[in-house]
Amino acid sequence: MKRLATLAALVLLVVPSGASTAEEILIPNVVAFARGANDSFWGTEIRLINPTTSPKTFQVVEWIGSPRARPFSKVVGAGETSVIGGWELYTDWIWSEGGFYPTGQAEYGAAVCEAEDGLIVVSRTLTSTVREPGGPDSPWTCSGNSGGFVYHPDIFPFRTCNWGVGPMLYADRSFFEPGRPQHLLMLNPRRNHYRTNLVIVNGDEEEASVSVEILAAAGRSATLTLQVPGKTYHQLNDIYALAEFESLELDSQDIRFFGQRAVVTCSTRCFAIAYAISNENNTVSIVEPR
Repeated sequence: MKRLATLAALVLLVVPSGASTAEEILIPNVVAFARGANDSFWGTEIRLINPTTSPKTFQVVEWIGSPRARPFSKVVGAGETSVIGGWELYTDWIWSEGGFYPTGQAEYGAAVCEAEDGLIVVSRTLTSTVREPGGPDSPWTCSGNSGGFVYHPDIFPFRTCNWGVGPMLYADRSFFEPGRPQHLLMLNPRRNHYRTNLVIVNGDEEEASVSVEILAAAGRSATLTLQVPGKTYHQLNDIYALAEFESLELDSQDIRFFGQRAVVTCSTRCFAIAYAISNENNTVSIVEPR
């Protein structure tokens, strides 16, 4: 009994009472700035919510995606909510004295983060249709809820913030373990009305062997296999245009085969996520892995 008491005392010395720990989480949908098909305009809003009675720290520890990312960290006060645009998270443009502007190239990726216990992290995809970009004279700083970027006439003559809204994601987990199936339950074929994009984020240094099996409602299926390089944000656009899934696209004209889902399996730690997008108005449904 005396020995057990001594061990317990040592544990208390090593781990102080009330000590806060940080958890690794992934924000898989950070769009800093991107214009896409059908005049779509993409961005991200991130909210750091601290419902506790003490300050909590959030930081991006690794970026997988476009190459211009810079370090980001934030302390959120007790009871506060911080609103951060995808561009701010990607560039920390205040830290870089505001000199980091969109160039017109798509910049996006996944943020590997650490969040202290008790901090809630959520993200929202911003999507809108912009055919004639025009707004206040630049340079102009967009608020976090409209993308958080700064546009400048000498860099890119694009004058509008992103006032679209889209689905919200809880950032409450990191990568899936190697070999664990990830179920994407609500894909949209019928390319005359929709386009479905699939993203696979490889969280390890080694190349991943990836299997993507799509299953139709009435039991039909097709499989795509591919290699994804290490530490890569790999996006497959309009997957039903791929030869491997052409038969399922044709089948989907019959409503019996429209309800389709995917099972993604990687040989490394990875994270799969899909985007079903309307060709009519660029509204989007995000399909999280289960």
